[in-house]
Amino acid sequence: MKKALFTIFLSLGMMISYAQKAPEYVGSVEGIKEYKLDNGLKILLIQDPSQSNVVVNITYHVGSRHEGYGEKGMAHLLEHMLFKSTKNLGDIKKMLSDKGGRANGTTWYDRTNYYEIFPSSDENLKWSIEMEADRMINATILQEDLDKEFSVVRNEFEIGENNPDGVLMERVLSSAYLWHNYGNSTIGSKEDIERVKADRLRLFYEKYYQPDNATLIIGGKFDEKKALEYISTYFGSIPRPTRKLDKTYTVEPAQDGERFVELRRAGDVQILAAAYHTAAFADKDFAAIDALNEILTADPSGTLYKALVDGGKATSVYGWNPNLRDPGFLFLSVTVPKDKNLEEARSIFISELNKIPSLNFTQQDLDRAKTKIIKNIENLKNNTLGLSINLTEIIGAGDYRLLFLYRDAVENLTLDDIKRVATKYFLPSNRTVGTFIPEKEAVRVKPTEISDEKIVELTQNYKGKAEEEEIAEFETSISNIKKNLYTKNLPFGMKIGVLNKPVKGKKVIANFRFPAGNLESLQGKNEISTVLSQLLLAGTTSKSKEQIKDQLDQLRASVSLYTSGQFLVVSVNTYENTFEATMQLVNELLTQSTFPEAEFKKAVQEIKTGIEASRNDPQSIAMGQIGRYTNNYPKGHPFYTSTPDEQIEALNKVTLAQVKELFKIWGSNYGFGSVVCAIPADKVEAIVNKTFGKWTTNVKYSKIYPEYFPTKAKVQEVITPDKENGVLVGQLNYQMDRKSSEYPAFVMADAMLGSGGFMGDRISQRLREKEGISYGAGSFNSVPYDHKVASWGSYAFFNPKFKDKVIAALTEEITKAQSSGFTQEELDANKTSWLSARKTNLGQDGYLSSTLINNLLYLGIPLEDYDELEGKVKALTLDEVNAVAKKYFSMDKLVFLIAGDFNKKD
Repeated sequence: MKKALFTIFLSLGMMISYAQKAPEYVGSVEGIKEYKLDNGLKILLIQDPSQSNVVVNITYHVGSRHEGYGEKGMAHLLEHMLFKSTKNLGDIKKMLSDKGGRANGTTWYDRTNYYEIFPSSDENLKWSIEMEADRMINATILQEDLDKEFSVVRNEFEIGENNPDGVLMERVLSSAYLWHNYGNSTIGSKEDIERVKADRLRLFYEKYYQPDNATLIIGGKFDEKKALEYISTYFGSIPRPTRKLDKTYTVEPAQDGERFVELRRAGDVQILAAAYHTAAFADKDFAAIDALNEILTADPSGTLYKALVDGGKATSVYGWNPNLRDPGFLFLSVTVPKDKNLEEARSIFISELNKIPSLNFTQQDLDRAKTKIIKNIENLKNNTLGLSINLTEIIGAGDYRLLFLYRDAVENLTLDDIKRVATKYFLPSNRTVGTFIPEKEAVRVKPTEISDEKIVELTQNYKGKAEEEEIAEFETSISNIKKNLYTKNLPFGMKIGVLNKPVKGKKVIANFRFPAGNLESLQGKNEISTVLSQLLLAGTTSKSKEQIKDQLDQLRASVSLYTSGQFLVVSVNTYENTFEATMQLVNELLTQSTFPEAEFKKAVQEIKTGIEASRNDPQSIAMGQIGRYTNNYPKGHPFYTSTPDEQIEALNKVTLAQVKELFKIWGSNYGFGSVVCAIPADKVEAIVNKTFGKWTTNVKYSKIYPEYFPTKAKVQEVITPDKENGVLVGQLNYQMDRKSSEYPAFVMADAMLGSGGFMGDRISQRLREKEGISYGAGSFNSVPYDHKVASWGSYAFFNPKFKDKVIAALTEEITKAQSSGFTQEELDANKTSWLSARKTNLGQDGYLSSTLINNLLYLGIPLEDYDELEGKVKALTLDEVNAVAKKYFSMDKLVFLIAGDFNKKD
């Protein structure tokens, strides 16, 4: 008690002596300004005036690597507890819910972070900084809160246990690491999670949650001077701790032979994996290992991909080389369908791994890998909010400047570097794939340990590249969007919208949608359309799939083409100086695609394998099959919900000729699309004309409208043997469109019941916060604009033994909302939260292009409707909202589909 009082005294009283001390400027690297406080807090500021949001992200140098005996999962558990309450500000989750925006916390091997994204304002920035400073030292960590959170964290653990690929990774890594904590899952030991007490968790908290062990990052649009003042006021008042943090010193010894782990549990696909001990992120070898990973696994050029996927033995290959503080690992995974010979695939896999040290790498291999990696780095650097959050990983690995050193290292890679790491690390004695194989004269590898002094040596004089020119400010209001929006009906029938808005890095964000066909032309074509989606980037008359991907990387562009119902969607993310070339490639994909037969066979097999993999997954069943119990479309109708067996049966009948024939129904005649960039609108129009003008169709488009099917209360149960987590989805159908006078009230009723704020709704509060029986629970609604077939539903993830409790709690909350309604306090809080979230939406370029502007072009929804809906919500009375809740939230109409192993006994 004395210690607690002393802490409060320090947090309040010491403000006087520290508040006047401004943060000290340290330096700047490529637009990132660094400051520090006397108490040890590091500060990074990343300004982006083109943003309308601001992110505050604080990273602590503590993760599962720092956990001791009996503490497995403590860092992650503490992350959950820091969303409970603080001594000064109170309920963190409620405050986050009331303010809207986005917030989260994550834990990993080397770090834990917490961030908030809000619309840019001095008030939001000040509150975020004050809140993070308060929970750094004043978290309550009450045993009663911990008792409830146990079940929530355990449920998160159980969700992960349903994924065979993730569990196999844990088993492989735990076998690969005998002593170092990288062999332990960050989510921790279920037993440790359940047994740790609040007082021990507090000791962990007080040790690591201090200013000298943290880096505060602020990114987006904000006033730098005010940010530094707020930091000085709230963080500067925290004294530097007197305790000394001991460095972790466990070093994994060189592996003394190939290891094997066999995992046996429920699942629907076969998986092979291998892990190699490699290098820390700060190690000079890391960049070369990352490039080698691309050379091995890239689709379709990777050596492992060609041997296993092109060879017809597997459906997918991936590699993962995480950014870690200590010597880390490269993890490789191969998915093998049930109808393929696992031993044959394993033999090829091991044979290809054994070849790595002697592979003849080409300059093309290296250039392709470097181009892709650099593209990803540049895209991250030009996404300020993403960069501000993702720097967490780099800081956890030692220092934020390591990101730029890594980029520089990738740019300077040579074939000798690739060969060196291939021969140094990729030896049988240094990998874990399965069976232990003794060797009399094993060659062992011990990665270089990187000291803090070495990181200082690497980074202290690093200046980085020249900073880019400043970006013009853009006010993300409907009136300003309308003022800067150019729309045009093109001669061939397509509609376009061009928003003149600066995007960081001179990027271009575009989304085009092409509706096509009718009920007759799409009858029985769902699986054909699914296969078509997989083949739209598979090859043209002049380019292979590999060449298409290479060109996209060289253009620093991302292009996705896929079908969704009646739509063919083209999404483009590129740069001003490569936009025209990227759109030329899009034109080639739409007009010259060849749909190679080999890729067709791979696509069918991959889709079938995906269906098999999810056949007994509770989440896939509950969310994917609810339509079977809430609608009554005939088999073959585009809106019919097929069973996995029906999907596989249909896929077995799909022919390449059918895919090619179906593609002909699409064209630009009925299309629409939007582009967000600073390129003049007339130039964008010319490029769009050139891209889509001659890609037309003779098939008349007629929209297929859904049919209204009344629902009747029912509980449908599906047993999924040996699955640790259960999932519930509930849905009821009703009739409403967004033009309805009841729509604004319904939006607020749904928000208060299950979809509003940061877990501030009734369903989340009841199932997660109060009873601790669900990791995630809430509601959703779908209300269209151009017809009246609407639906509302709820969901929950839970331990199967809590099935009855979950159903009872959901039923009680829905019934209570219908019969007794909500309170004025709830309505006021959710209005504020909802309005803030709406403002956040306008700050997202993807939302502007794919939703706001495209809805204007396709459905004729005026931009002013956005503000009008907000006005209607602001004017809502409690009686209006409660009347809508009473009318629509009917348990008599709600269908529950629940999936899990409900026969399993503890």
